[in-house]
Amino acid sequence: MSEPSANPDTDDDQITLNGTDQDLPKHVKNGFMRYRDFKPLTQGGEAMLQTCFDENLGRIVVMKTLLPQLANLEVYRRRFLREARVTAQLPHPATVPVYEISRDREGNVYFTMKKLGGRDLCDILDHIAEGDQATIEKYPLDQILSILIRVGQCLAFAHARGVVHRDLKPANIMVGEYGEVTLLDWGLAKVEDLRDDDEIEQLVRSGQKEIPGRLTGRGDVQGTPFYMSPEQAKETADVDGRTDIYNMGIILFELMTGESLMSGRNFREIKRKILEDPVRSPADVTDRGAVDPELNAICLKALMKDPSDRYQKIDELTADLRAYLLGQPVSVVSDPPLIRWLRRGNRKAFHSGSLVYIALGGMLCALIQLIWHLVR
Repeated sequence: MSEPSANPDTDDDQITLNGTDQDLPKHVKNGFMRYRDFKPLTQGGEAMLQTCFDENLGRIVVMKTLLPQLANLEVYRRRFLREARVTAQLPHPATVPVYEISRDREGNVYFTMKKLGGRDLCDILDHIAEGDQATIEKYPLDQILSILIRVGQCLAFAHARGVVHRDLKPANIMVGEYGEVTLLDWGLAKVEDLRDDDEIEQLVRSGQKEIPGRLTGRGDVQGTPFYMSPEQAKETADVDGRTDIYNMGIILFELMTGESLMSGRNFREIKRKILEDPVRSPADVTDRGAVDPELNAICLKALMKDPSDRYQKIDELTADLRAYLLGQPVSVVSDPPLIRWLRRGNRKAFHSGSLVYIALGGMLCALIQLIWHLVR
């Protein structure tokens, strides 16, 4: 379950002198006692989130707790604690700050974290696909690619520390009103020394654990793993950072086509498609003239079924995305020197496909001149 958004312009977020200069009481409250004014925020299949006021710091935070029926089940409690600690131990600008982990009055575990504002990337992509003009103007292609680059930088930070996200999807990418990008929900994260017989690992790989899919009006099935990589679908332990790269490829595909990469009526059908169907590129499902060949090649490289055929490091993918934005050569496309030289300018004004129109225009001019000389 993703951490929720909140309106950043509410009165609760307004900083006042009364909220900053109050003296601490003689007997300071600690732990769960410091929180008051609980308000429900959202609830998922395993946990619920509430906002509450931290009396010591004078700010509203988000508290996450397991649902009562799961609070005493060890496997869920361990996964919950793993999520809190993995997030806390990845101090990157694109991870949500975790403030505290403790127990409430009933002895149930909770952790508190930053309250986020904005909207998730799933909502943004859905509105773009639906033709919402305000969203299209606010989040042009270059802007969303910049968001994905920041996500890639966060993943590189995690991979360097032995952590694979394993649940990367647009719903887990929060985009703030002031340009903040946050990668959420590390509950399925795989840490470097995870054993194959780990109960949480077995739960995830068996398919018993629901991995929420993208909930849109496009016929998707709730609770199915639309963002599962081929190696995850095989239910093997051979999962590393290239799984996150595959997920980035899926997000690029959706960005470029406005469609989901996967579809299916149930888990079995989707799993079969992931393992057996040919790799799809954006150019396969949409007008080729509307798909930039460089961006299409980047997406296709990330979506290779065999991990050894993909980008091997997330840094390689983000480097290509950055090069694309700058109009520089990308590693997965070999263009003639002339096209590379022309593309060093503004990519919005020129891309390699334009060379065809330049050539046709030149031929047309030559033909007109030839006809003119003949009729004279």
